[in-house]
Amino acid sequence: MGFLDKLKSKKMEVEDYEELDLSQYEAEVGEKATMFIKVAEVTGLAEVPRIKKEIYDGNIVVADVGFLKHDKLTLDRILKDLRQLTEEINGDIVGLGDDYVIITPTGIKIDRNKIRGSR
Repeated sequence: MGFLDKLKSKKMEVEDYEELDLSQYEAEVGEKATMFIKVAEVTGLAEVPRIKKEIYDGNIVVADVGFLKHDKLTLDRILKDLRQLTEEINGDIVGLGDDYVIITPTGIKIDRNKIRGSR
């Protein structure tokens, strides 16, 4: 019986199936994460302490600093403060385009080389 014959036949059969015990997989999925990637909207100096706390807690922060394009003085002050933090804790900081900054905690460095197709 060909494929099209099976489609045309009105009689459908229930295929054999095997019951799977998913409990072993659910335990793995249920484990709590030890690190998070947090996203912050930075509109001024008020957000800096919370960003620092997240970095000290071992999380990676992607900070949207696009709101500060019009306030270069505040932006420079915040970036200087965050650079100093990453130097103190052996983390890393890098700009991603004009609007984002990625800040990493201790022991995580950001590779500045882009992943490209096969070369």
